[in-house]
Parts: sequence; structure tokens; C-alpha cells
Amino acid sequence: MYTPLPQKQDKLKRIFAGRSAASADLILLILASQNISAHKSFSARGIDILTSPEQAAAARSHVAAYFRENHSGKTQPSALPAGPSGFATPAAFVIMGLLAAIHMGIDMTGTRWDHILAYGASSMFICQGETFRAVTALFLHSDTAHLLGNLAGILLFAGPVIRLSGYGTGPFFLLFAGTCGNLINAGFHGNALLSIGASTAVMGAAGGLSAFQMMQKGPLRKRDRIMPLIAGATLMAFLSHGENTDVWAHVFGFFCGFFAGIFFFPLVLICRHPLREPMALVITLVILAAALTAGYTGLG
Repeated sequence: MYTPLPQKQDKLKRIFAGRSAASADLILLILASQNISAHKSFSARGIDILTSPEQAAAARSHVAAYFRENHSGKTQPSALPAGPSGFATPAAFVIMGLLAAIHMGIDMTGTRWDHILAYGASSMFICQGETFRAVTALFLHSDTAHLLGNLAGILLFAGPVIRLSGYGTGPFFLLFAGTCGNLINAGFHGNALLSIGASTAVMGAAGGLSAFQMMQKGPLRKRDRIMPLIAGATLMAFLSHGENTDVWAHVFGFFCGFFAGIFFFPLVLICRHPLREPMALVITLVILAAALTAGYTGLG
């Protein structure tokens, strides 16, 4: 998580010793949330955690308070992983299946363009108050190739986000980033835009992963702290080619995901209530239902 500084370790104080990789990552993230700089040191016993002598007491206190408040003396749970352990997650496959089912259902009725005009992210209508379009547009695709590209993006980017957070908070994050990206994009373009597709949310997931990796790096003074953002932005630019690609939707989606991720992942670590995931999933479904209802009512 943090890059060790061997040349300065003689000035640091060891506050935890012989930790597993998961335990060390959790401790470092707890300390980072309190603006306490800490570093890993690898030894034969495991991983040691070091910090400055001035911050040692506060560091121990914050870690002890975290486990006391969240785990009541039980064994330490696994930390957020230092990186996604894989792409496959049931929630991601459910989202992919839902997008595919919507696309095939619309194709079977032969009303694809009717749905795009009614539910697409039209800047003109969004600016006139039909904000539900920022949500519903995420579930519409122009053709099968467009759909398959976004399904691959969900597997590669949204899957890891869901693995890092949860089956409820992960989809909520994707919906939040995609919706905000579409709203900002509509305001940016004014009246000359009609955009559809899940790519805004996919880029939001890429931005969220960049934020996560950025927080895994060392203190702010470290020069490599900005590298995950640069890498994520470069990847976003690479994936934003194509004749009909809404590049600005990708840009706004990416940065909405990035800035949301800076707050989202620490909150996921701090908030470990057993009802967190079901509640987040219910909120996500309520937002989707409200958007569909608003769109249906508007058409009526």
C-alpha cells in the first residue's frame, strides 16, 4: 500500500510488528483516513508498521478505537484488498445481464429509436428538468457492438469496484458516477446532444479505481502519488475513440468517479454496518424505479 522508505527508517518508530499483508493494509488505510503518515517494513516475522515518533501514540489510539468500535474484540476482518483480486463478481454479471436483456427486449419490439428519444440523455430535455434521462440513458445502447463494448468495460472496471466495496455500494457508486457524468455533460453541451450507453458509468468505475490506487500510495509529498490518475486518464482517452463516441461524457464520468472515489472508499472501510449492502442496493433500485416512473409519466 505505502512505499517503504528504508533510508529514513532509523527516524521512524515501529508501532505494529509481524502483521499479515491484509492486516497491514487495513492499518495503513485507517491511519491514512486520520492523516497519519505510515510505512511498511518487511521482516522475517511479517510486516511491521512504522510512523514518526510524534504520531506513534495517536496512531495506536486510532487503530485501537477502530477495532473497538467496529469489531468488539473479535478477530480482525480482512481489509480492503491492496488491489482487486479479480473481475468476476455476481453483481457485475447481474448488471451485464440486465443491460443485455433491456437491449434485446427493445430490439424485439422494434422501438429502439423511440426509446432512445424518450429516455436518452438529451441535453435539451435534461436542462428543462427531465433529469431522469441521466439515469435511464445508462441502460440504452445503439447497437450490439456498442452493448458488447460496455459489457466488457463493466467486467474490467465495474467488477473490481464492486469487489472492493460490496454488492450494494458498488452498483450505487456506478450509478452515482454515471448519472453525475451525464448531468454535467448535458449542462456542458446545452441543447446539442443526445447521448446513451453505460460507458459514462464504466469510465466512472475507472476513475474510482484510479482514486483507490492513488490512496494506496505514500504520503502526498511522494512524486508517484499522481501516477494512478495519469494512468487512468490515459486509459480513458485510449478507450474514447470512435466516430459516435461522446468523449466528454467519458471525461466527466471518469472525473466524477475519481472524486467520488476519494471519499467513497474510506467511507466503505469506516462504515461496516451489517445492513450497509442491502440498504445501498435498495437505494440504488429505488433511484432506478423513480427514474423509470418519471420517464413513463413524462411520456404519458
